[in-house]
Amino acid sequence: MDKARSIISTPEGMQLGDPADPAADMVVLLGGLAIPKMNTDVNDIKRVIDEITNPDNRMIIGVFFMSIFQEMKWTDVIDFNYLLDSHMQNTTLKK
Repeated sequence: MDKARSIISTPEGMQLGDPADPAADMVVLLGGLAIPKMNTDVNDIKRVIDEITNPDNRMIIGVFFMSIFQEMKWTDVIDFNYLLDSHMQNTTLKK
């Protein structure tokens, strides 16, 4: 949290700006955090969310593939407001 930076638009694209207050009204968690090989402790993520947000006025959104947050039990620890779960189906097309 002490490394939080603003994001600014420049002619070269989006860039990190000056140090910023990490306080937030909305947190978006990406599913890659929950992949087992990442060794991310969901309780550590919850602590960060609790430190940077007001529990009475916050939005927590999860964006992920193949139900990873449910499979890894993150939904048991984090009170998500919205879950955007994408599933893919493989299809082989031949001429």
